[in-house]
Amino acid sequence: MNSRKIEDGLALLGAVLVMVGVMFAATAALADEPKGGRAPTAATTTKAPQASAARANREAADGAIESIADDNKLDLEIRISDHTSQLVAQNR
Repeated sequence: MNSRKIEDGLALLGAVLVMVGVMFAATAALADEPKGGRAPTAATTTKAPQASAARANREAADGAIESIADDNKLDLEIRISDHTSQLVAQNR
């Protein structure tokens, strides 16, 4: 029975720690919002962050394309030229 109380206490402590962490994260996120409760408009924002985000997305997509092409190149070459191992060839 004692171990059950200890487990319940530890679970409660963990829940409280999570709640405190969420509270601090929310406070930090809301601290960056503009005063007055209004969302930033196109007039108050600049195009530079949007352009850099678009550039970063393009670079990430290009990197993904290259990675996928590299991963699939050998597999496609093997399938097209119909290379098989001796073990597989014996079972055909």
